Amino acid sequence: MRILIRNTTLEGEPIAGDGEVFEGKTVLDVVRAMKGASLFSDHRDVESYIDMVLRNAKMLAGIELAVKGETLEEKAASFLDALVAGGLAEFPDDTAKEGDTACRHVPGVRVPAAVLEGILSVRRCGLTNMLDRPVVADLAEKLGFPDAARWIETHPRDYAEGVFRGFEAEEGGGR
Repeated sequence: MRILIRNTTLEGEPIAGDGEVFEGKTVLDVVRAMKGASLFSDHRDVESYIDMVLRNAKMLAGIELAVKGETLEEKAASFLDALVAGGLAEFPDDTAKEGDTACRHVPGVRVPAAVLEGILSVRRCGLTNMLDRPVVADLAEKLGFPDAARWIETHPRDYAEGVFRGFEAEEGGGR
């Protein structure tokens, strides 16, 4: 089974031709693959990951998704169906080739290497939800990353986008 998860603008609009394909033998395997690729959910179980995605879709993009099911497998299937119904995902044709536009990986938000190091340090410390931008900035400062703290405070939209798309060091940034 394969699913293409579409990247979206900060307004919740799917970006045509952008996204990442996840695969698995079952729907639960696919959701586990999605969870594994998520930058800020490495300490959560699958149900918590699904809840986080639903909360964030509503809070940050205004998209309300509903998931039903008694078992984890049923919830995973309902979750994927909700993403498709919400226009955030699609089940691609299995004949799609790796180089197809619909399957290309979208790069993360580019930040200076020192900023990336600070963001990753806050994430590793596990003291806050990475969506709590003011707390992330405060922790970055306390952990000795003042450049990261300033960037997070002065680039709130870029930071929010990076939480969902990931972050990358700028070219020549060394990391």
